[in-house]
Amino acid sequence: MILLKRDFYRGNIVRILIAEDDPTSRELLKLNLEAWGYQVSLCDDGGQAWAAMSQSDAPELAILDWMMPELSGVDVCRKVRQLVHGRSIYIVLLTAKNQREDLLEGLEAGADDYVTKPFDRQELKARLRVGARVVELQSKLMEAEQTRVLAQTAGAAAHEINQPLTVALGKLDLLEMKLGDDHPLQKDVESVQGAVHRIEEIVRKMGEARKYVTKPYVQGIDIVDFDASAHA
Repeated sequence: MILLKRDFYRGNIVRILIAEDDPTSRELLKLNLEAWGYQVSLCDDGGQAWAAMSQSDAPELAILDWMMPELSGVDVCRKVRQLVHGRSIYIVLLTAKNQREDLLEGLEAGADDYVTKPFDRQELKARLRVGARVVELQSKLMEAEQTRVLAQTAGAAAHEINQPLTVALGKLDLLEMKLGDDHPLQKDVESVQGAVHRIEEIVRKMGEARKYVTKPYVQGIDIVDFDASAHA
């Protein structure tokens, strides 16, 4: 069984976190982003932003105000970039600072882009479009890499399983011949043979599949459907 963590990117709907301690600015950002088609979640300090972004299902984009209570936007950037999943979050710093040294500090902390206050609506929209394209590209690259790794894993597993399967089937055939048709254990042998042949068929499909179709397994986890994948 190959388990896959379900991808939280949903087509053209990009989730974005706004971390801004000023209520007016926060509401203005929210209204604009929702009008542009983003799914928005809100935080009013750096501690809340860090808590949200440290989760494995964190939003794909984040707008962080530079100056916030508890943790600054720059501090949140540094902490998020230390996380494995945090490397793929596109972070835009919102700041009143416009000195070259300040902006470099933000970028070196891990921000992908910045917008100065008071923000220009069209500039922000354009910069977020870039971020959304980057997120989409990252999602496609991750999907391609996942498919490659799955193909290699399934191929290697199929190769390793085939040899003991061949031995098992051979032993079962010999046992069937020795027992004879009237032996009381003959039906049990045939049942085991059927199960082994089923495993053999699954292994064959594992080796042939190049595009993987998944199905839900438990909450947040998918498994590869090899029957569907063999015909994809």
